[in-house]
Amino acid sequence: MYHAIAQDIIKSIMADEYTTKLPTEKVLMQRFDASRNTIRKAIDVVFRHGLLRRVQGSGNFIIKQPANSGTILNLSIGFDRAAMVEGGPLVSQVVTFDKVQADDRLAGQGNIAVGTELYRVIRLRYLKGTLYDLEESYFPRTVVPFLSTDSVQHSIFAFLREAYDIYGSTTENYVHQVRLNDERAALIGVPVGDKTMCLDAINYLANGDVFNFSQTFFVYPDLELYYHTENIDLQK
Repeated sequence: MYHAIAQDIIKSIMADEYTTKLPTEKVLMQRFDASRNTIRKAIDVVFRHGLLRRVQGSGNFIIKQPANSGTILNLSIGFDRAAMVEGGPLVSQVVTFDKVQADDRLAGQGNIAVGTELYRVIRLRYLKGTLYDLEESYFPRTVVPFLSTDSVQHSIFAFLREAYDIYGSTTENYVHQVRLNDERAALIGVPVGDKTMCLDAINYLANGDVFNFSQTFFVYPDLELYYHTENIDLQK
């Protein structure tokens, strides 16, 4: 239940419903008809996604994104790509939707066994009519038994939450520059060998199983990255 509440709070923050700080725990308990423990778990999820700053004795304040860009990629929000973009939502054009078996390359990329059956989804995604990225995404069928043609047109993570109660627990992100090969360059419409920013991501369930891994090639102009970390005093 707290995952759904966290999603609702995140949507409210992204929609500027909460502009300065979250309501008190008591108010949120009444709004969601939930216990204090459930609300605190939900707030913890929102905090880990880089949207809150905790001030002891004062509450949970909204972290403002930099005002000089409307295209901020929040790497802390790894479980829902729709929430990554200011000014969204993204509109998808599905290039490929099929099933494949993991070869050595995909097994290494996704930290899975060779031969694992996967759903493969390759999409071009647009923000306000401009190409935003090329996404190559894979879902092991041992964890995700079914994806529909309609589900891959929209937020796949939202579909997984609603259909299977699948929520990501941890995400590994790796950002690097790559040169585009023939196939990717043709899809994006740029010369072969052009450099672009690439995000490699692996998404895990709480039990450690991989439910998604992907490579996303970003082409949107003036894109900025944001990442949230929590400082821990290891000497305590």
